[in-house]
Amino acid sequence: MALAVREPAVANMFYPANPEKLREIITYFLNNAPLYNIKPQAVISPHAGYIYSGQTAAYSYKQFLNLDKTKHYKILLIGPSHFVPFNGISFGYYDYWETPLGAVKVDKEEIEKFVINNRDLPITLNTIPHQREHSLEVQVPFLQVVLDKFSIIPVVYGQIDFKIVEKVISQIKDKREDIIVVISTDLSHYYPYDVAKQIDKYCLLAVEKEDISLLSKCEACGEIGVAAIIDYASKVGWKSKILDYRTSGDTAGDKDAVVGYLSAVFYRGE
Repeated sequence: MALAVREPAVANMFYPANPEKLREIITYFLNNAPLYNIKPQAVISPHAGYIYSGQTAAYSYKQFLNLDKTKHYKILLIGPSHFVPFNGISFGYYDYWETPLGAVKVDKEEIEKFVINNRDLPITLNTIPHQREHSLEVQVPFLQVVLDKFSIIPVVYGQIDFKIVEKVISQIKDKREDIIVVISTDLSHYYPYDVAKQIDKYCLLAVEKEDISLLSKCEACGEIGVAAIIDYASKVGWKSKILDYRTSGDTAGDKDAVVGYLSAVFYRGE
């Protein structure tokens, strides 16, 4: 039986298709991001083209350098569906996920275990929502640079209650140190620079205070995933830290219509 491989959809659009150039730009972003004394349990990372949001994403992925290089990690990737409208969640049930930096194994066993234990939830293994989706794809090259041994559990969601996404997090993560959660989202879209910052401040406050009620004033394409990780973090006692915030007007775009980007980390308190 042929292996199911998820081919890159946005290479040469969102990031370089040339592996040397791709590794070079990611390394550049990482070198310009601070390293804190934090071991991430989960991060929030943006998903725009690297010239717009790559530096902000690097703030999250820099913290992965605090993880044990000798251990194998399973990365639970969670992001919104931009192209395929559907109700529920779709697991990326591939054997491998290809990027210009090589193939990454998909942890099908973790997916199968969750599906078997949650037959009542709106889950599909149909990979159509994943085929063109960039919200997870742009995260994987960063992971390939900062981790030596890892596999991924890709999850794309459509219309769904955030509590179901939280259930995915709680059951798969389940106090395990080898599972790291990545929540993919951008913030407000196409407002003037100053207006965007006013809207986005509620997203940042929601993460900082771990208060999902503040998300009612936040405009994020991945708001469902953000709500899920905030609610879960508050229940298990994780702390949160805003690592970076900027807009496309701060990076490679004009300030008339900007997109907001956030990098944040969740970690165990001392």
